[in-house]
Amino acid sequence: MGARSSTRFGQLKSVVAKNAASSFVSMLWLNGLSLLAIPVYIKLLGTGSWGIVAACSSLQLLFTFIDMGFSQIVPRWVAREAQEPALLRQYIRAFHKIYGGLALAGFVAIQACADPLANHWFNVSAPQAAELELCIRLVAFQLLFQFANNLYVGIWHGLQLQVQANARSCVFGTLKHGLAMGTLLWVGPNPAYYAAAFGLASLAELVASVAATQRRGLLAAAPAGQHLDMKPFLREAGVLSFGIMIGLAVSQMDRVVLSRLVPVDSFGVYVVVANLALAFLALQAPLTRAYFPVLVQDVKTEGHVNRATLRRLILGNTLICVLPALVMCAVADWVLRVWVHNEHFVEQGTMPLRLLLVAMCLNALYNCFYQVIVAHGKAHVVVKLNLACLIVGVLAVAALYGHASLSLGGVIWVATTLTQLVLGATWYWHTSKTTSTSEPAAADTR
Repeated sequence: MGARSSTRFGQLKSVVAKNAASSFVSMLWLNGLSLLAIPVYIKLLGTGSWGIVAACSSLQLLFTFIDMGFSQIVPRWVAREAQEPALLRQYIRAFHKIYGGLALAGFVAIQACADPLANHWFNVSAPQAAELELCIRLVAFQLLFQFANNLYVGIWHGLQLQVQANARSCVFGTLKHGLAMGTLLWVGPNPAYYAAAFGLASLAELVASVAATQRRGLLAAAPAGQHLDMKPFLREAGVLSFGIMIGLAVSQMDRVVLSRLVPVDSFGVYVVVANLALAFLALQAPLTRAYFPVLVQDVKTEGHVNRATLRRLILGNTLICVLPALVMCAVADWVLRVWVHNEHFVEQGTMPLRLLLVAMCLNALYNCFYQVIVAHGKAHVVVKLNLACLIVGVLAVAALYGHASLSLGGVIWVATTLTQLVLGATWYWHTSKTTSTSEPAAADTR
C-alpha cells in the first residue's frame, strides 16, 4: 500500500512538473511575442490608430463577463470526473450547449453596441469613430472564436493535458501576430486589417481544438437513456459567476473609467503599460494551473488543502512573479524607453506602470488563497471578497475622479488588490484554524 502511494505521489509530481514547465514556456513565449509585437504595431499604425486597437481590445471585458465562472469551474469538474469517461462526455456535451448560447449572446451584444460605443462612449474624433466602429464589429468575431475555444482549453487543463494544450496555444499565438504583421505590412496600416487577421487566426485555433478533442473521443455521443443532473454544476457556476462578474468589474474599472476620461491616444498608452504589467501577473499562471487539480484532489480526498502544497505555491509565485515585478518597478522608465522608443509613452506611462506592478505583486500572493477558495467550491466567499473590493474601487474613483490621469488606473489596482490579499489571507487563516481544531488528534506513533 505504501509503495503504491509513493509511486502515485511520484507520478503526480512528474505530471505537475511537466504541466508547470510547459505552461511556463508557453507563457514566456506568448507574452514575449506580445511585448515584442506592441512596439511594431505602434510604429506601423501610429499613435492614433493604435489607440483604436487598444479601445477595441477593451471589449474583451464583455466576453470575460459572459464567460464568468465557467472557465474556472469547467477544469474543476473535468478533473473530478476524469476517471469516469461516460460521465465526463456527458458533462462536455452539456458544456457545449452552455458555451454555444453564451458565445452567440456576446457576439450579438457587441454588434448591437458597436455604433453607440464608437460614437458616444470612447473619446475619439468624428473621422476616427467610423474606423473604430468597423474595428469593433470585426473584433466581435475574434472574441466569439476565442470564447468558444476557452471551453476546450478548460477541458484539456482539467485532464492535466496541459503540455498539448500549451503547444497548440503557442502555435496559434505565433500565427496571430505573424498574420497581423504581414497584413499590416503588405495590405496597409489599418486597424481593421489587424482585427481581421486576429479573427481568422482565432477561427483556425478553434477548429484545431475541436479536432484534437474529437480525436481523444471526448466529443462522442452520450449513452442513450442516461440523464445528467446539471443542477449542482449550474448552482456553483451561478454563484461563482456572480462573484467573478463583480471581480471583473473591479479589475476592469480602470479601463472603463479611463476610456471615458482620457483621449484615445492616452488610453492607448495606458493599455500598453497595463499589458506589460499583466505580463508579470501571467508569470504565476503555470504554477496555479498545474497545482489547481492537485488542490481539488486534496479537498476531495482529505477535506482540506495540504498546507505544504500551498506553501510551495506561495513560494513559487513569489520567486517567479513578485520579485521580477519589483525589479521591473525600479527600472520602469528605462524599460519603457528601450521598449517602445517613444518619449510620449515614457512620460505618461512610467508612474501608472509602477503602480500596476505593485498591484501585480499583491494579486500574485492573493491568487494562491483564491485557488484554495475555488478548490473548496466556496463560491460565496468569492462574492463577498469581490464585493468588498468593488466598494474600495468605487471609493478610490470617487476620491480621485476630479484629478483624472493615467495614474488613476494604477491607484484603483493597488487599492483593490491590497483588499483582496488581506481578506483572502484572513479567510484562509480562519478556515485552517477551524479545520485544525475540528480534526481529531492524531495517535502518537512514537
